[in-house]
Amino acid sequence: MTEQEFWRLIDTSREESGGDLEELVDALTQHLASLPPSEIVAFDKQLGALLDRAYDWGLWGAAFLINGGCSDDGFLYFRAWLVAQGRTVYEAALADPESLVDVAEPDAELEELLGVAESAYQEATGEELPVRESTEPDEPRGEEWEEDELQERFPRLSERFG
Repeated sequence: MTEQEFWRLIDTSREESGGDLEELVDALTQHLASLPPSEIVAFDKQLGALLDRAYDWGLWGAAFLINGGCSDDGFLYFRAWLVAQGRTVYEAALADPESLVDVAEPDAELEELLGVAESAYQEATGEELPVRESTEPDEPRGEEWEEDELQERFPRLSERFG
């Protein structure tokens, strides 16, 4: 599964769900379950790569402001939410986390997206999804921040969410 095919599945599921995240997860699970098992595994691998690519201090700072704090797990769920927003929002946020000011709502997390491939694989095969090896870096990319620096670093996000 190419990255383009991955994003097509996300976009199709977003359109079908009308933006409702719970319905997006359900639609995506059904789409994946109809694919060959190797494609479900490939989807999971693409998801992992996109989550890893978004492991960035700038995005973590944005997530902290948007969600009123952000733990390690919370940042993973935020990155899953970000992927669910589609390629345009995802790429814009990687280039400039403040681009999320017009898109995000408080509690921007989607833990359920992390289990979509597993659910689809189980439905399609009756077996467990093969474990994907994590490629997440030990530390986020970019410049680490302190909480008191976030208002200056992200003035628009701070104004809206801070």
